[in-house]
Formats: sequence, C-alpha cells, structure tokens
Amino acid sequence: MQKTVLIVDDEQSLVEALEDALLSEGYRVLKAVTAEEALRILKADRVDLATVDIMLPPGPSLESRVDSHKTGLFLCKTIRQNYPGVDVFCLSVVSDHDTILEVQRMGARFLKKGETPLRTVLDMIRSRLTGVAYSSERDFRRRAK
Repeated sequence: MQKTVLIVDDEQSLVEALEDALLSEGYRVLKAVTAEEALRILKADRVDLATVDIMLPPGPSLESRVDSHKTGLFLCKTIRQNYPGVDVFCLSVVSDHDTILEVQRMGARFLKKGETPLRTVLDMIRSRLTGVAYSSERDFRRRAK
C-alpha cells in the first residue's frame, strides 16, 4: 500500500522541494499551510507520517487558542494524542533548546531547517516509513556503480 506523507509548512519553496522528492520516490503527498488544515486532513485521510513546522499559522478556528510561534508544538501534541499511528518530524528554523526538547519528549524528531540537507530528511522519512535504515553515502555509491 502506498504510504502517505503530510507536509505542514507555510514555506512554499521547502514544501515544493520536499513534495517533488517524495513524489519521485512513490509516496502520496498531502499539504497544509495551517494547523487547522492539517487537522482537517488527518481527520479525513490516512496519513503515515507528518512533517510539521513549529512556526506556522494556526488557522481561523485556532487563532484564539494558540500562538503562531508555537502552532507546530500544538499540532504535534494533537497528532500524538489523537493519531498515535502517525510518525512526526518537525522541520523548523527554531533554535530554542526548550522547544526542541519538548518536541523530542513527545517522541517526534526535530530537524533544523536550512541545516539538514534535503537528502538527509528524505532518508530519515524513508527509514521511518519502511523500517529500513538508509545512508545517503551508501545510496550514492550504489548509484555510481
């Protein structure tokens, strides 16, 4: 069965690059710009893994409940509580140590946007979805043969 990845981010260039790479590897990709959109998708569709930015718009129905600088944390908590089968990765420019620890305590992975190469992000996503560990260098050597 085809695995589905939900990308929750308001940075269009990252979304497009990640979407293109995931589609080329055969994954189904869903996208949301706000936490509200993401929750609507999660309720309506089967999602295997979500990538979540920490700072993103909450959406109209959540604006009074959550600050845009912490929307991703709210979304991660909600996914963990309501959709325990969905694996979560946080991709963010946030460098606040307490926020990163909070993400990790929830059992989500934190990857620094702009510092983590796209190939590494893809390898980690593929590893979580397939249960097989991947190495970019090993894959590169295999392709070079």
